[in-house]
Amino acid sequence: MTAVKQYLQLYDQHREMLDKHSCAPMNARRAHAAAWLEEHGLPDTRTEQYKYTDANAAFAPDYGLNLRRVLPAKNPYETFRCHVPNLSTLVYYVVNDVVCPPSATLRLPDGVRVLPLCEMVRENADFIDEYYHRAAAQSTDDVTALNTLLAQDGWVVHISKGVHLDSPIQIVSVMEGRADLMANRRILVVAEPESDATVLFCHHVSGTCRYLTTEVVEAYVHPGAKLRLYGVEETGAGSQHFCQTYAEVMQGARLETGNIHLHGEMVRHTSHIRLLQPEADARMLAAVVAGDGEHVDHHVLVEHAAEQCTSDMLHKYVLTGKSVSAFAGKVLVQKGAQHTVSQQTNANLCASPEARAYSQPMLEIYADDVKCNHGSTTGKLDETALFYMRQRGIAEDEARLLLQHAFVNDVLQRIELTPLRERLAHLVELRFRGELGKCRGCMLCK
Repeated sequence: MTAVKQYLQLYDQHREMLDKHSCAPMNARRAHAAAWLEEHGLPDTRTEQYKYTDANAAFAPDYGLNLRRVLPAKNPYETFRCHVPNLSTLVYYVVNDVVCPPSATLRLPDGVRVLPLCEMVRENADFIDEYYHRAAAQSTDDVTALNTLLAQDGWVVHISKGVHLDSPIQIVSVMEGRADLMANRRILVVAEPESDATVLFCHHVSGTCRYLTTEVVEAYVHPGAKLRLYGVEETGAGSQHFCQTYAEVMQGARLETGNIHLHGEMVRHTSHIRLLQPEADARMLAAVVAGDGEHVDHHVLVEHAAEQCTSDMLHKYVLTGKSVSAFAGKVLVQKGAQHTVSQQTNANLCASPEARAYSQPMLEIYADDVKCNHGSTTGKLDETALFYMRQRGIAEDEARLLLQHAFVNDVLQRIELTPLRERLAHLVELRFRGELGKCRGCMLCK
């Protein structure tokens, strides 16, 4: 049985249960997703967009699913700690793909709502009908279709017009089970006009089972709004994570995304950012530290559909051992999108002769008054700089660590929130030193 057939069979056999433990807007889109998967299947390395990541092989094993939406036995607010000091984050948990009720002591500012998607449907069905799967529907990504077929709930983050949220919203996703498990999550973020907010996603695992997750994030940044979406991957061996981010950015609005990879056996990020109105701005950051046996793949499409929009993409990877990274970044400038300004940079540091980095920066331009640049570099540690540091009494291992940290620090320095920037820099240093060990829950509590 091919990978996609087992999921279509599961859908046919358990459609009633899927619908019962979900909500109408999610259920209404399952049939179309099933038809898509029936026709297209799941991608393997013969598919150009998945040239370096075999999704079909990743989904082939028989993982368990929590279709009955059974709540975790333990309260994650008591058993896990995932908190970045000095940020006073507003913390929410997802265990596997079950959205956990927030802490009774949590108080949100006026104009901010964070609710399970199915609960938001009961409060404001029109809101979900307007936004759910609108941006994701623009994609032809097969893993997104699989997520749409199987996901049953998720989080909704809604920032009302003019609200400036000082504390970041932190969504902590934890995989925990007694057997191999698959989870499918949805997250919907809506920033109304002139609002300002930060959402931090943290991904973790507990135990020694194998886990497979799909996560679809849809973000809508209305005119004049500022939205920052940061993700920290600290999972580990046996964890495979597929994350798809879709965003619509309107006039004068700004979106910043940042992915920090610390641990994870296989991680695939797919992003499609659409700048739909004039003066929209997008910044996409990624800092990856991949160790032996890890595979990290970023596939990014930025679509300039209006004039006077700007985008800036900076991805930096440090690869050790037999690790593999892949980067495919494309800037698409549509006809009429004049005065576009775009910069795209991918830099790879192979700290091991066995590491492999694949890079595909791309431009596709249908306007004649633009400033678009792209570039990619791949190399090893600067031996001259290493020699210079050793001549001044710095041990070779320490010198290598400092050079590697400096390499990805260019990305970290662009993160706007100072406490988060400093904390992530510390975690990256621990990662390089091999001191970012395993604990029960999130490493951000270290």
